[in-house]
Amino acid sequence: MIKLKNITYLRRFWLILMSSLVSMDFALANEPTREFWPEVDLWLRLSPTWRFSMFLPTSKNFETNYREGNLILQVDYAWGKTHRPHLRRLLDENRAQQMKAKQVRGGYLAGRSLGDHGQVYNEDTAFFELHVRTPFKGRVLVSHRLRADLRWLGDNPVFSYRWRYRLMVDKEFEAGRTSLVPYVSVEPYYNSRYEIVNRVRIIGGASVAWSPRCALEGNITYQYDSKSSITYLYALNVIMHVYFETGHAR
Repeated sequence: MIKLKNITYLRRFWLILMSSLVSMDFALANEPTREFWPEVDLWLRLSPTWRFSMFLPTSKNFETNYREGNLILQVDYAWGKTHRPHLRRLLDENRAQQMKAKQVRGGYLAGRSLGDHGQVYNEDTAFFELHVRTPFKGRVLVSHRLRADLRWLGDNPVFSYRWRYRLMVDKEFEAGRTSLVPYVSVEPYYNSRYEIVNRVRIIGGASVAWSPRCALEGNITYQYDSKSSITYLYALNVIMHVYFETGHAR
C-alpha cells in the first residue's frame, strides 16, 4: 500500500515539475512549439544479460501538423552488481530482480518525415551507449548515460556526430501488483556540425507497470535548441511498453 508520505512526495514532484514548465514558458522570448510524441516499444529478453528491443516513435507538431516517424533497433548487455542490493520492477524489466550496475547498448535509427517520402527529414544513425546505475536509500536510483550518435542526414548524406550525456533520478512506489516510477532527467547534446552544445532536454514523467507484460509511460519534455528552426519545444510523450522473454531469460 502506498503510504501517505509517498503520496505527498508525488504531489510535490508534479507541483515542482509543472511550476518549472510554466515559469520557463513565461520567460521565453519566442512562443514555444508544442508536439505530441506517441510511441510503442517492444522488448525481448534473451537471457539475464542480453536483451533486444525495437522502438516505434512518431511525432506530430500541433501548429503545422508536420509529422516524423522513426524505427529504432537495439541490443543491450548488462553486467555487474551495485554497491547496494536493489530490487526494482523497472519499466525496462519484465519483473522484480536485482539491478545490474552497468549496461552497454548498440543500435540503429532510421528517421523520416511522413507524408512526403522523407523529403524534409531523412536520417540514418548508428549509436552506442554506456549506462551506469547507482541505487540509494529509499529506493532512489541515479542513472548516468553517455551516448554517441554517428549520423548521416539528408538525401545526399552528410556525416556528423553527437555526444549526449543524460542524468536521471527516479524512485519506485508500489501498490499491490502495481509499480509507479516517477522520474526527472536532463540531457545536453554536443553536435559536431556546430562544435557546441546546442541542445538541452529536460524531461519529467512517470511509468506505471501493472503486468509482467505491459507498462505505460508518460512524460513532458522541454527542449531548447539554439540551432534549430524550433528553438523552444514542449512535447507530450506517451509510450506503451510490451515485454517478451525467452526461456533462457528466466
